[in-house]
Amino acid sequence: MAAKYYKEAHMNLVILCHDVFVQYQGGILLVNRLKFPAKGILWPLGGRIKRGMSMEDSLREKVLEESGLELEGLIELGQARAYFRTDPFGHGKGTDTINFVYFGVGKGALNLDKLHADPVIIRLDGYLKQRDELHPYVKDFMDEAIKLAN
Repeated sequence: MAAKYYKEAHMNLVILCHDVFVQYQGGILLVNRLKFPAKGILWPLGGRIKRGMSMEDSLREKVLEESGLELEGLIELGQARAYFRTDPFGHGKGTDTINFVYFGVGKGALNLDKLHADPVIIRLDGYLKQRDELHPYVKDFMDEAIKLAN
C-alpha cells in the first residue's frame, strides 16, 4: 500500500533528497546508477531523505546501505533542484527533486548494492579531462568537492 502512495507522491510532489561527494582512495567517488531517474549517469551516493532522522544521520545510513562506507567529516556544499524527464514508475511526469548536497570522507571497504555499479574515483589530476562528460548537477558540485579533497 505504501508503494502506491509513494508513486502518487512522486508523480505530484517535489521529492527531498540528499547526495554526498565522497572522498575515497585519493579522489571523489562517483557511481553508475542502475535505476531511473539517473540511470546510466555517473552520480554521487545518496537519495531520498529518510523520515524522522536528521539530515546527516539519514545520509550516513543511506551511504552505508548503498556502498558499505561510513561517512566522516560531512560538510554541506549547498542545495540544488534537479528535474529528470525519466522516472522510476513510468507515470510520464519525470522526477523533480530538491537536493541537499554534502562532501564527506568515506571509510571502509566499498561494497556497492544492487542499484549501483562501476564505481569511478575521480582525482584532481584527471578531473579536467572528465569534467565535460559529467551531468551539470554533478559537475557543479564536483568543482567544490575536488577542492576539498586536495
